[in-house]
Formats: sequence, structure tokens, C-alpha cells
Amino acid sequence: MEFQELKEKISKDIKIKKPDFINDNDETLTIGHVELTSTQYLIFSISNFRNKFYFDIRTWFQTQTGEWKPTKKGVHFSFDTFERFNELISYFKKIYEISQ
Repeated sequence: MEFQELKEKISKDIKIKKPDFINDNDETLTIGHVELTSTQYLIFSISNFRNKFYFDIRTWFQTQTGEWKPTKKGVHFSFDTFERFNELISYFKKIYEISQ
């Protein structure tokens, strides 16, 4: 599947809410965010590089001038590793449920 086709399908199936400061390009699509503080966000996106799809979860921060920039803090992994990533995330969910 081409990345543009994937983006179109995602846009039909998922109500995407992204901060105003995010400007996606032809090779990225922001799919969501979590506000950590008033000057820090966790941005969830997908991207395409050399016809391979990737997930990216990255911290962004607001500079003193008001500009938003990504940090080096985050993870970037291929769709090929999603099954294992999802398995580990499901452990977080179970641990959270146990703790409640």
C-alpha cells in the first residue's frame, strides 16, 4: 500500500486531533497527542521512509520564543515490530488495571 493511500484510509476511520503547531508533510501523519505540561506534548505519528512505514512517539517542547520543536526523547520503530510493541503496551494496560 502506498503511504498516501494509507493516510487517506486513516483519515476516514480515525478522528484525528492534532495540535495547531504540527504541520504534516507528504511523508508524515500526526495521529494524536497527549499534553504533558503547558509547554510539552507527546506527539504520536506515522511516517514513510524509503517505502517503509514507521511509528513515532516523540516529546515536543515550546521554546521561549513560542516555537514548538521535537526533542530527541521518543521512540521510532517500523511497522514490522508493532506486534511486539503492542504486546508490551498491553502489559502496561494490565498493570494499570491491577493498580486501580
